[in-house]
Amino acid sequence: MKFVIVGRGILGSSLYHMLRRQGHDVTVIESGERRIFPSLIHSLLLKGKDVDLAKESLKFYRELNVPMRELPSITLGDIRDEIIRQWLSEGVEIKESYIPWLGAEGLVAKGGDRLVYVSRLISSVDYVRGKAKVDLERGKVYVDDKEVKADKYIITAGPWNPCMLKVKSKSYYCWATLAFTRIRELGRYFVYDYEKGFYSRPLMGLGTGVVIVGDGKAVESPPGTRMTVNREEVLEKVRERLGELKPIYTAGEFCEGTPDMRPSYGEVIEGIYYAGGLDGYGAEVGPGVAKLLIKYIVSGEIERDYFLDRFSQVEEFSIGREPHEI
Repeated sequence: MKFVIVGRGILGSSLYHMLRRQGHDVTVIESGERRIFPSLIHSLLLKGKDVDLAKESLKFYRELNVPMRELPSITLGDIRDEIIRQWLSEGVEIKESYIPWLGAEGLVAKGGDRLVYVSRLISSVDYVRGKAKVDLERGKVYVDDKEVKADKYIITAGPWNPCMLKVKSKSYYCWATLAFTRIRELGRYFVYDYEKGFYSRPLMGLGTGVVIVGDGKAVESPPGTRMTVNREEVLEKVRERLGELKPIYTAGEFCEGTPDMRPSYGEVIEGIYYAGGLDGYGAEVGPGVAKLLIKYIVSGEIERDYFLDRFSQVEEFSIGREPHEI
């Protein structure tokens, strides 16, 4: 069977490898408009069925030998017992202890978090450069105004999805700041601070004081728009916990959010499928969503918690809190 995939992000790249493994003819179309970050967080410290998607994603990364670097994490704040029990059931080691360099009690977890070098996954995909357009009335897909023919089309264009397909999702700007701190431990841990409202992750996991901090407000905007953000609202929260902090630069990209801020997939019209709404945690759940879509295409099996039709009654919505924030 011949597939055309629009979008070479984490979802499109995962689908490319999964479908080729099944013997299908796969072409990926990529405009090149979106920046690719070298590494992103993969975490099992989610909740509900999102943990299952994260497990499937981790299995996929390991099968493809995508480079990863496992690091311990510290979670600050009041986490419900049932969520902690779920983490423990997945084999994550969790210990509550006082962390002097944070000045707080926290949950120290091992085996739950890692940096995954998603750029290696994405760069392994052969693609055709071009801008795609979907004609839903005719059921056709065009690249640079030329029709491309396939048995099935899969649109995984991230923040461009709502423009191309009129699905119930929105584009928003998600961003973080690279900063220097004298606390070298921050270079060896992920920190999820639900008391102050920020996260911190090592730049490379090498034990330096250079870290990436974020969790500022999502800014709804069409993709590709030049954005200016107030990073001080986040840095003030970080300084309350860490003290002196020197920002180096702030950068971000556009993400796609759904009404419930969870992934979505389904068939838009016959032969044209959609997968998206990764809501800022695509490294955790992207390959898992890809597996759900392929299962649906092959056997018709549906996972209702993520299926597209759950938004059929939604008229208007605003971007909410990203789901990896417990």
